[in-house]
Amino acid sequence: MLAAARAAVARRRLQTVIVGIVVLLSAATSVLGVGLLVASHGPFDDAFAEAQGAHVAATVSAEVPAGQLAATATATGVAAAAGPFDQVTAPITGMFGPPGLEFVIVGRGEQHGPVDRLTLTDGTWLTGPGQIVVTRRISGPRTRVGTTLTINGVSLRVVGVAASVTGTADGWVHPTQTDVLTGENTARQMLYRFTSPGADDAALRAALTTATSALPRGAVTGATTYVTIRLALNRSIAAIAPFVVAFAILGIVLSVLITVNVVNGAVVSGFRTIGILKTLGFTPGQVVAVYVAQVLVPALAGAALGVVLGALLAVPMLAQTDDAYGIPGDGAGVPLWVIGLVLAAAPLLVALAALGPALRAGRLAANQAISVGRAPRTGRGFRARRALTASALPRPVALGLGMPLARPSRALATVVALLLGAITLVFSSGLSASMIEVNTAFSRLDAVAVEVNVIVPDAFGNAPLPPPGPGGAPRAPIDPPDPADVAAAVAAMPGTAHSVLREDAEIRVAGISGEVRLFGYAGDASWAGHRLAAGRWYSGAGEVVLSSYTLRQTGLVLGDRVTLPGGRVVTVVGEVINGSDQYTMIGDESLVEQAFSARVEVGLTAGADSAAYTKALQAKYPEETSGVYVEDRAVSEESETFVIIQALIVMLTLLLSVVAALGVLNTVVLTTRERIHEIGVLKALGMTPRQTRIMVVTSMVGLGLLAGVIAVPLGVALHHAVIPVMGEGASTALPQSAMEVYGIGELVLLGGAGIVLAVLGALLPAGWAARTRVATALRAE
Repeated sequence: MLAAARAAVARRRLQTVIVGIVVLLSAATSVLGVGLLVASHGPFDDAFAEAQGAHVAATVSAEVPAGQLAATATATGVAAAAGPFDQVTAPITGMFGPPGLEFVIVGRGEQHGPVDRLTLTDGTWLTGPGQIVVTRRISGPRTRVGTTLTINGVSLRVVGVAASVTGTADGWVHPTQTDVLTGENTARQMLYRFTSPGADDAALRAALTTATSALPRGAVTGATTYVTIRLALNRSIAAIAPFVVAFAILGIVLSVLITVNVVNGAVVSGFRTIGILKTLGFTPGQVVAVYVAQVLVPALAGAALGVVLGALLAVPMLAQTDDAYGIPGDGAGVPLWVIGLVLAAAPLLVALAALGPALRAGRLAANQAISVGRAPRTGRGFRARRALTASALPRPVALGLGMPLARPSRALATVVALLLGAITLVFSSGLSASMIEVNTAFSRLDAVAVEVNVIVPDAFGNAPLPPPGPGGAPRAPIDPPDPADVAAAVAAMPGTAHSVLREDAEIRVAGISGEVRLFGYAGDASWAGHRLAAGRWYSGAGEVVLSSYTLRQTGLVLGDRVTLPGGRVVTVVGEVINGSDQYTMIGDESLVEQAFSARVEVGLTAGADSAAYTKALQAKYPEETSGVYVEDRAVSEESETFVIIQALIVMLTLLLSVVAALGVLNTVVLTTRERIHEIGVLKALGMTPRQTRIMVVTSMVGLGLLAGVIAVPLGVALHHAVIPVMGEGASTALPQSAMEVYGIGELVLLGGAGIVLAVLGALLPAGWAARTRVATALRAE
């Protein structure tokens, strides 16, 4: 039995190669898809469970008595709680960073507790007042263990660096440090774990509402859930996983389908061999085993190589997640269990796919198998083929269109393989166009072609220094121009269509756990390419727009009023799409109290050369001495995530297109071999090699056309289903233009994708049939 299977593998080299490559590519896409899907949740979930992370970190008004807040730990649905901890939001001096940036400092005496166990990565935990433990966000070259920081006028020595898996604070001081935990922005912090937390943000906030129902109305001023933290940490992977999984499913279905077709063809073309095996004493079970083994050997080899390829392809997306969760771990990578699962499942699926045709082979009687041979039964598709040859179509085309009718089941399997391949092309074409639209919306390249960056003195605690002079001699500190003066000069430059000064600041907003990046425009910025997903653009210093990401992460909605530093209250009037993974607020320049960066955004007139404009403007402000840098965004604006996504789309499309073409190749090879005697007769009657090639290629064109026509609506539907899921994974709204990417002309062209795949798969066997000599073909039967 092993000898027969080994001989079949060696004899049917093309079948072996096709099965091996198909399984390799489908295993690679499966590892990539499942690996990214698991990575978008798994590492965080493991870290969260290990650290007993908080399901919800609630910020409560400092006016609520500590005892009343502590009583919520026994409320219905609460499994564990930690706190209350006194909390203050205040700036820190003595560290490198933007001026005025405020940090959340919590008074906490224990490193470990029932909720939110902190992991020390350096130094020790607090032993008393006068000390502070900071997160890696604060620690750095100027802030390490042993250095001194000042908060609210109190000097504190850094004794350790720790991490909270859900980012409950930026630093911790001893709870008796009341001189630090004071000021305008004080509150209390309470951490909860729930018995039934639910799977989404809404369920967690509902559980918090139940737990705090005994507190005064409005006592809870803010809350951060672990779901939003997880989405933020895994944002890039969560956005990419849906379309990779879609590709993986297509690949798996294709591999199973093609395996069934390959084994079916092996059974049909091997009828005489089956009869000989049975005559030699092979039992039906042994015949089944021989045919299953024929595909299992290349399937095992393909799966082994495929899982390695898939793991390597996942590296670019997973390589930067090693430190994302703030606790020691094994590093990013596709989990071993995913590799093991695909390594076992891929050959198993192939074996199950081969079992049906193999059982058919096992049931054949020896005399029937030997007498039938490999040609299809006479009369199958005869009337349709006769009608085609009687039509006005060229004879090679008519004969080619009729060839698949002799094997309807094989033709159907080929149509499905072509259909899946064509769906892949339609889907990937729309996906690629959508990514271009999304990248344009995020980068605003269509509106802002040039940015003029102006150094803000002492923005990060240091005066800006120019590069050393000749021989390394130091130069005097740069005295940058006033950003408003630069903005006026830019507005007067030839080629400027629009320009506006923007100043950025990092602020803390009441009820939002992290810092907010505030963009303050000193003039009309409605032209600057910020695309609104909902609401309207701000109109005055009392209104702001927030990014989709900010709204989704904080639970704010349009119409909410938020309090900025200094007590200024603004109304959220719009939702803007910007793609940033930071909380982003856009409003009037008067909201910015202390900017850490300034830039002039420039829109050029039609036909203006951005490179020449950039060069001319930079000449007015030499970068080395002025502190002004002019950036041509057309050549410098590039998102690594979008580059990776586009590369993955191209790669996966090529993989699945190759798989579909291999399925066509297998079908045409089998059909051509079965009808080689007929081809010999046609050649003897005068059919030229060119006509033979046309006939064989045409045999797949009809199937490809049918597949292409069906694939267009299905591919568009798949695109429309996946794009919103990607947006939700990235926690952002997407521009409507990202959905409306298919034009009528493009759909017509994509409808021919099935024909393209069919022709590509048929070219090789068509050449073989064209080169076959008449005598050789006539002796084939």
